[in-house]
Amino acid sequence: MKTVTLIISSLFLLMTLGVNAQGPQHRGQRGQMNPEEMIKKSVEQMKTELKLNEQQEKQVKDLLTENFKQRGELMKKYQGQRDSVMFHMKKIEDQQNASLKKILTDDQYKTYVANQEKRKQEMEKRRKEMMDKRGGQRGGHGDPAVVNEEHECTGCGGCGKHK
Repeated sequence: MKTVTLIISSLFLLMTLGVNAQGPQHRGQRGQMNPEEMIKKSVEQMKTELKLNEQQEKQVKDLLTENFKQRGELMKKYQGQRDSVMFHMKKIEDQQNASLKKILTDDQYKTYVANQEKRKQEMEKRRKEMMDKRGGQRGGHGDPAVVNEEHECTGCGGCGKHK
């Protein structure tokens, strides 16, 4: 359950900040967009999808900028403490959604929530595909949290039957 929460929160962060595949000319040292590019891209995406007016666009940009700073501080403060990071990321996400609900109209907010859910599902699907492609964790049997009682194991140790 903690892993799923970590994945969903991480995905939310990526989706909120509008990270998507772009050429290396737009990337920093480690292949990541810089914060300004991430925020700009996210605001542009929301502007297009939600038809934001100028005031909403500025408010959303300010909100995302502040949240990006909070998330960065959080990652530094709780480095290596996954449970703490996940707990605080969820709080930031909830605060962001509450703020967005005040900024957006009811229809815009409904569209935003629907788009976020769709992105989460797409990211989860890609994660599962990657897991399947790599053979999963612990000996190639997919998600280690799920034990398949009927699998044909060759003594991998990942299924818990060979201890």
